[in-house]
Amino acid sequence: MGIVILPLFLFWVICFLFSLRIGYVLLKEEKLFVYKILPTIAAILLAIMYKTHSINQFEGRESLWAFEIIFFFLFNLDAALLYLAAFLTYFFIKKRIKNPSIKSLIFIIALSISLGTLLGSFSSESFMEKHNIEQTY
Repeated sequence: MGIVILPLFLFWVICFLFSLRIGYVLLKEEKLFVYKILPTIAAILLAIMYKTHSINQFEGRESLWAFEIIFFFLFNLDAALLYLAAFLTYFFIKKRIKNPSIKSLIFIIALSISLGTLLGSFSSESFMEKHNIEQTY
């Protein structure tokens, strides 16, 4: 199973690191502190909300496959497409963007999706233990 999970996990780690770079590049020229700290806080809060909302879908289950929650996060096509949209927007129109709010939005989308995916993958085991969900193999 590691042959499938590890490359996807590394993909999302690289996406997370690139999201941090997007935030640094897009927000470094901003002089107002508000345009630097608020997008970061918003992205972290959105990542936690994404993880919590997504993982709570499994709350009522009595048993789950050991990697079901991990696969749910790592193979989430909607999250990958949303990240791809932010990624492509960053590359194709970053020079033309003058509005700091749009720059912040690109950063928020990219960071919240990648961080939420990683948080969801890491917290699947503790979620199953907390809700007494049996692991099946």
